[in-house]
Amino acid sequence: MSRKKPGNSTYALILAGGTGTRLWPRSRRESPKQLLPLISARTMLQETVERVLPIIPAARIFVVTNEGFAETAHEQLPNLPAKNLIREPEGHGTAPSIGLGGLHIQKLDPDAVMISLHADHYIERAEEFRRVLLDAAQVAREGYLVTLGIQPNQPETGYGYIQRGELVETIGEQKVYRVAQFLEKPDEAMATRFVASGEYYWNSGIFAWKIATLWEEYERYQPKLCKQLRQIGRDLATRREKATMARVWRKIETETIDVGIMERSQRVVTLPIDVGWSDVGSWATLLDLLPGNRENNVVVGEHVGVDTSSSLIYSPNRLIATVGLSDMIVVDTEDAILVCPKSRAQEVKHIVETLKQSNKHKYL
Repeated sequence: MSRKKPGNSTYALILAGGTGTRLWPRSRRESPKQLLPLISARTMLQETVERVLPIIPAARIFVVTNEGFAETAHEQLPNLPAKNLIREPEGHGTAPSIGLGGLHIQKLDPDAVMISLHADHYIERAEEFRRVLLDAAQVAREGYLVTLGIQPNQPETGYGYIQRGELVETIGEQKVYRVAQFLEKPDEAMATRFVASGEYYWNSGIFAWKIATLWEEYERYQPKLCKQLRQIGRDLATRREKATMARVWRKIETETIDVGIMERSQRVVTLPIDVGWSDVGSWATLLDLLPGNRENNVVVGEHVGVDTSSSLIYSPNRLIATVGLSDMIVVDTEDAILVCPKSRAQEVKHIVETLKQSNKHKYL
């Protein structure tokens, strides 16, 4: 089967409402990681938009974000139409967010294919990634819910996994498999078995589907949420929109698209890919992604080290001096300093929980 160019019915929806607690103290409530320049001089949101612009024009790129982040996001994306920035009063998970984006896209084009992306992912091989997105959109037009499965290169315990089923079709060299099951984050022994089998992929959370297909699955598996979203949809672009949104949105229950739809639907397929993907989920990820010096240290700012190796030193505002560190994370901001072993970087989110419980909200 030959690959087709994206038609006028292909849209991108970028989810940009998360808080990135594992990248504290740099990522905060008012400045979450997707709005920060962590990998390059551009923010992660800007990187995400620029990554898809060669195949989807700005007029067909939508961003869903929290009301509190909207103005900053708009400033970072001046080429996107203002109406393409969709504001949530508060976060309720990816199922409501994607449904809300679907309402806006459906109003423009009922036959649209939506590609759903996260604003905080890193992709090393962007051109290859765009090729896969075109394939995913083509498969979505056949009535499938498409998820991209990342070929694992190690037994990672921080990601969910997808087990592939039978082969559905091949587009060029791209295989398309039915999804046998989704699995939650495994322990190390189970993750090792997954990788060794060759049948499992990391769940990227990157999807493609026809809007019409998606609504069918919302109606089937999330009827209450679907009804609530339809209420909002009826008043879009009217003088009642704001009031309806405020009234309905606060009643919506929190749910992820994975649990609410993807794990239950019988129409899910996966396209396995290897494009240098990362969700930049912790400081340890940045240590792996960014180029290191002779001692394999990644330094942002000024650092003087003695017997220091394989560590991340993040201090844009002042000198950090270290002695005898190996495989460590040191992050210095104006009002907080984080020090932890690289192996425990995922546990930074517990610091955030402790700050909440201690009512130290100024550090959040």
